[in-house]
Amino acid sequence: MNSGYYSITSGMTSLAIDPAAGGRIISYKLDDYEFLTCKEIHPDNYGSTFWPSPQSLWNWPPPPVLDSDPYSVWEKKKSIKITSEKDPITGFQFVKEFSAGKNRSLAEMNLTYTIINKSDEIKKTAPWEISRVHKGGLLFFPIGERPMGKKQFELARADIMNGITWYKDEKERPASEKLSITDGSEGWVAYAIDGKLFIKRFRDIKPEMQAPGEAEVLFYISPAADYIEIEIQGKYETLKPREKSIFNVKWIGAHIPPDINVEKGTQELVEFVRKMIKHT
Repeated sequence: MNSGYYSITSGMTSLAIDPAAGGRIISYKLDDYEFLTCKEIHPDNYGSTFWPSPQSLWNWPPPPVLDSDPYSVWEKKKSIKITSEKDPITGFQFVKEFSAGKNRSLAEMNLTYTIINKSDEIKKTAPWEISRVHKGGLLFFPIGERPMGKKQFELARADIMNGITWYKDEKERPASEKLSITDGSEGWVAYAIDGKLFIKRFRDIKPEMQAPGEAEVLFYISPAADYIEIEIQGKYETLKPREKSIFNVKWIGAHIPPDINVEKGTQELVEFVRKMIKHT
């Protein structure tokens, strides 16, 4: 623990969690390279957080008890487990557990999110992980069964080539907020930036399993600060009182081989990701 933060290392990657700030991940590094944005870029929207989906459950801003209020900590031998209080808005309690993956050479992190229905009513929800990363990278993932659509804001336009969605972010901020939602496949998304790769690995779900008005993969581009959000959602489930929903995600960090071009449509880049996740 350092300054109230808790850290985990796996191979070349490290993760830092701040229980006092909604249990969010405030740092994810590959060697000394930082993937996530900090609060100096935006005082509220920084790092990686977790929300209940659909957004219609709480609108905006996110419930403070789940997103920004302190979590209690249980530091285990090989993992860090943090727990929120019961949220008065949604009736949910969150438990987040972080640990290094078994394959340390792969620089793999395990993230387990649990939503517990602490209310006396039947609830419906889906898990939703939101990670804010630096601008200027290349986001890509396999297309699914549902075409790309928009939610609330203008569409962040992307290209589809050989079954892959490609979004190249520009360093300049857009004039207005952009948000795209879509279905993926294969259970991964990847973000390439500065010769590095940030991969999220999760269970693929079909469109009929997704929360209403939401999607499996979302990406948001801010006009107010230098970050974009890479977002993934899990299965929409019915939870009786005291029942729980569990969402497992793996993060993998990697250096991109110098002979691979980091450009839209580069099949070698896609195959490099597939090779990495094959061992997870």
